[in-house]
Amino acid sequence: MNAITGSGSSDEELIQQHTEGNTKALSVLYSRYYDKVYHRCLSFTKNRDDAFDLTQDVLLKAFSKISSFKGNARFSTWLYAIAQNTCITHVSKMKMLHFDDLAAHYQLMDESSDSEALQTRADFENKELKLQEMLASVSELDRDFLHLKYNRNYSVKDLQLQYQLSASAVKMRLLRARQKVEQCFYQKAV
Repeated sequence: MNAITGSGSSDEELIQQHTEGNTKALSVLYSRYYDKVYHRCLSFTKNRDDAFDLTQDVLLKAFSKISSFKGNARFSTWLYAIAQNTCITHVSKMKMLHFDDLAAHYQLMDESSDSEALQTRADFENKELKLQEMLASVSELDRDFLHLKYNRNYSVKDLQLQYQLSASAVKMRLLRARQKVEQCFYQKAV
């Protein structure tokens, strides 16, 4: 076994100690990164219980795959990538499972409603379905970018903080995601 594991050891030293059989090395990494991963998960879910569960999943996933950490980037970068991917997958699954009450989006019409209002509503619903189909054809990350920007009104600055990207990278991703949706629209129109 290597030297005594301490909080003064670097992440890479702790990983090396773990591979050499020091069972306490991972607990130091756990303590070091738990709060950071939790807050990253909380920023995605906006729910403390979900963030707690996701934090456990992220750390368990990372520690079970720690042998695949090659050291090409910092451990924290590798861990945050796992956290981000786990959170994006979770949020996407939750969106798929979330069913809104139609009454919240549409004014309920009584039987005396005129046919023009019914046609307008049907047209709106058809456009909504087509948009959902087009969004389903782009990547999960592109959908998340578009959702956060246009449905949740995130600013470019908010997206920068969320994904740890530069402003120009965020703008480029948004542009490309919109272009992919538009391309899908034109392909379906032809």
